[in-house]
Amino acid sequence: MYSEAHGSYDITNKFLSFNTDNRIRKKAAEAILSENPASVLDIATGTGDLAIMTARLAGEKGLKAKVTAIDMNSGMLSVAREKARRQGARNVVFEKGDATELKYADGSFDAVVCSFALKNFDSQEKFLKEAKRVLKRNGTFVLIDISKPESTIGRPAFWVYMRYMELFGLITGKRLYKWLPGSTAEFNRKEFVKKVKGAGFKDVKVEEYLFGISYLLKCRK
Repeated sequence: MYSEAHGSYDITNKFLSFNTDNRIRKKAAEAILSENPASVLDIATGTGDLAIMTARLAGEKGLKAKVTAIDMNSGMLSVAREKARRQGARNVVFEKGDATELKYADGSFDAVVCSFALKNFDSQEKFLKEAKRVLKRNGTFVLIDISKPESTIGRPAFWVYMRYMELFGLITGKRLYKWLPGSTAEFNRKEFVKKVKGAGFKDVKVEEYLFGISYLLKCRK
């Protein structure tokens, strides 16, 4: 599905999110860089927006964070590499890799981040186990995604947004946008937070945005 959509993925995301997706990514980048990491792993980077943003923001702040970004989809990675070149992003490398079977040694990174990809993983438990394994002691884990909100204001907005995405998928014929609404509606954020704590992460904090539709989770190894 992602191979089918990679060519138009960026512009579609901006259209479907009303251009709010990168605002949330910037909050994630700032949350990571607030810890002044020397090494960052971006899991399931897609077309590389968060990895590039983190690398560029680090440069603006005078930090020396090296960002490694992985994804299983070669098409997405080709878009990410070209985008990084075009934007002059330094200290970022893109590699093919599986979120549930990371090729890096234990304690390789000061920070691990993942954005809008959680529902793509076959096993959230394996993803969390691997993310924790490659983190250094007291390393930072940051995740941003969307889920069904709890607030009375957010729920109607969420269902309208899901129907909007589903309609887009029907009109364009792209399977990804037909699949995402259902998988997002089925996702239980409270259960996921329990899994994060069960995996051994500590100091787990969640911040909500856009009436609770988007959220940022931050914790430590």
